[in-house]
Amino acid sequence: MTQIICSIVNTQEQLARCFPLMHQLRLHLTLEAFLQQTRQQQANGYQLLQAVYGQNICGLAGFSLGQKLAWGKHLYVDDLITNENQRSMGVGGAMLKWLEQYALQHDCDQLHLDSGVQRFSAHKFYLREGFVISSHHFAKSLALAE
Repeated sequence: MTQIICSIVNTQEQLARCFPLMHQLRLHLTLEAFLQQTRQQQANGYQLLQAVYGQNICGLAGFSLGQKLAWGKHLYVDDLITNENQRSMGVGGAMLKWLEQYALQHDCDQLHLDSGVQRFSAHKFYLREGFVISSHHFAKSLALAE
């Protein structure tokens, strides 16, 4: 039986192959914007984890290491997506297990992520995986109204 293999995306070619799946989560991005934004974030420590099943990329997790007064050293997951046709097959769990191990190897105290309030099935998944709802995240757009 084929297993889920998780690895860091290292090349621009690999990154471009990740776009169709990331677009399921980040609908506003074009391929060009995705590549440019990812390169900019990588300069600040962002990494992209891919989960591959057979020959297909079935999951992605963008993350970075950080330190905050509130959390200490932590791993923060910016983006987490499993292909909509491959959910409930262990992909998300495999990625979270990989991320937890990576965080522990880098002496992190915690793993954090935010999830849109409308993503109810994702919330159920995170709670099953041992996450707790620890805060509300507030955002305010600073773009000028036209």
